[in-house]
Amino acid sequence: MPKLIPKHLAKDEFARRLLTLMRRKGWRQAEFARQAGLARNAISVYLRGSSLPNPESLQKLAKALGVKPEELLPNYQEAAIERDHPELELRVSPGDSKTAWIRINRAMPTTLAIKIMGLIEAHDTKTDE
Repeated sequence: MPKLIPKHLAKDEFARRLLTLMRRKGWRQAEFARQAGLARNAISVYLRGSSLPNPESLQKLAKALGVKPEELLPNYQEAAIERDHPELELRVSPGDSKTAWIRINRAMPTTLAIKIMGLIEAHDTKTDE
């Protein structure tokens, strides 16, 4: 399980990635700000590594650069949820070996999550009958 990067290192890495991608586009700060729909001083703060963007600004920056937010900010997804827990956990009930507890803590497509919930609900309905 990856560990979260300390905030000061995340700021530096974010600034480095932002600058690299901005230069690849051939943009100066003012043009980057215009493309992202943010204030130029916000771009300056990010490029200096002084601050990290909020989720909305991160989305705007990524969209302007044509990348995913995770490509800009190290551990963006991991920081959004608790990663101290395993992604998938299965525990057999001590009192009933035919019963188990599961815990799923990972990102997945919404359609897959709905299918999983549907399986659980269908099983619960059969059990209640």
